[in-house]
Amino acid sequence: MLLIRTVSGEVLVTIELASFLDTLAAGSHPVRALKQHLYSLCGLPRFRQKLIALDDGVVLNDTDDEHILRPGDVQLVLVSFSLASEAQIEELRRAAENGLTSVVETILQKPQDPDLGHPAPLVRASEHGHLEVARLLLEAKADKDKVNAVGATPLFLAAYKGRLEVARLLLEAKADKDKAANMDTTPLHIAAAAGQWEVAHLLLESEADTDKVTDVGATPLLLAADYGQLEVARLLIESKADKDKAMNDGATPLSMTASKGHLEVARLLLESKADTDKAANDGITPLYLAAQNGQLEVARLLLESKADKDNAVSDGTTPLLIATDREQMEVVRLLLESKADKDKAMNQGATPLLFAAGRGQLEVARLLLESKADTNKAMNNGATPLFFAAQNGQWEVARLLLESKADKDKAKNNGTTPLHIAADKAQLEVVRLLLQAKADTGKAKNNGYTALRCAYSRGHSQVACLLLEAKADLDKATNASQSPLRP
Repeated sequence: MLLIRTVSGEVLVTIELASFLDTLAAGSHPVRALKQHLYSLCGLPRFRQKLIALDDGVVLNDTDDEHILRPGDVQLVLVSFSLASEAQIEELRRAAENGLTSVVETILQKPQDPDLGHPAPLVRASEHGHLEVARLLLEAKADKDKVNAVGATPLFLAAYKGRLEVARLLLEAKADKDKAANMDTTPLHIAAAAGQWEVAHLLLESEADTDKVTDVGATPLLLAADYGQLEVARLLIESKADKDKAMNDGATPLSMTASKGHLEVARLLLESKADTDKAANDGITPLYLAAQNGQLEVARLLLESKADKDNAVSDGTTPLLIATDREQMEVVRLLLESKADKDKAMNQGATPLLFAAGRGQLEVARLLLESKADTNKAMNNGATPLFFAAQNGQWEVARLLLESKADKDKAKNNGTTPLHIAADKAQLEVVRLLLQAKADTGKAKNNGYTALRCAYSRGHSQVACLLLEAKADLDKATNASQSPLRP
């Protein structure tokens, strides 16, 4: 028999030694096994237990193979942590980071507190995937949820780096599977973003919160979609993750994948019946984002899935408008082939053609005109595509518009025509084009200024010469009855 006594001499437990030894697995150290057995009775791990054979005073060492168990009385002494210097604390942290199992065992035997240092040894071991070191530290009752400077737990770091077996060990030790780091990011969030499928699967099996959100409202599925992690996204959907749960700004998983062009993730979401047109708080839909960022194949997939091709954001911008604005030629072509409204305007009246004209996007303008875009559809202030091309000196687009029968004299609400604005801005080539197209040189603005008066008032002599060559009326007066030559 083996009698374990406390320091006071009381019998803590009596053990049938032969039976106990028979239960041990092959290769198990009997003294270590005894200490591990006593943990449930004394509440302290083996590193803080000292066993003394009372018949000869020998300390039974659980790291020395020469020490065996024999019948008799053994005293159990519970030991406090030893004081540790900064150098000793750093030594344990370095050993944990580098996977030096025997060094960690030796230090813990002092015994030394396993949680000293920042980040703690278990944090280091978990991040670097050192399973046996992590096992030792957990046996020493290291805090399984102790965080580093950014709030990341050992489980969080194991999830991020894909340390599957370390993550499994931590979960078996009852680590908090949903404890979040900074920005409320959980282990499942980081596993999803990093594409760590096996760890994500393990966390889901451990009933991690599938739809827990970060501080900006992102779910694990949204992060998987954002980073294009197809298999993790599939796993989350199979685990009944909310495929339409939006961030604080209203962006959904489909929005994120459309923006980044992750085609297969988008396909998975659509096959899983994600809302094709669910818009963010500002009205931006997945199709809008795909158009804005030139994600042609995702845009095609969304259109095949019956996405609303003309759904506008709060200022009236449609997918076609934003694709034009960003000069996403192939997306513009796709939207036009899909019968997007080529003349649908923003709230202030700007059409896709007007955008293309003002920006000098010749090929986009050509596409729009081939699709019969209205050459004269004006903004609320009356400005036409030709007006904007003239104002910005986009002579090639201006020529294309004139060839497409744009009204060369259509004026803004204040009476300013394309020729007026071209003269005012000294857009010489545009002035020449408009004059060749027989623009009205005598037409005056509401304030009475003709194109010639605009040129002279700005000191644009070359423009004035062109206008005079075109027989502009030198003496046509302003409202103040002043000749252009006598301002």
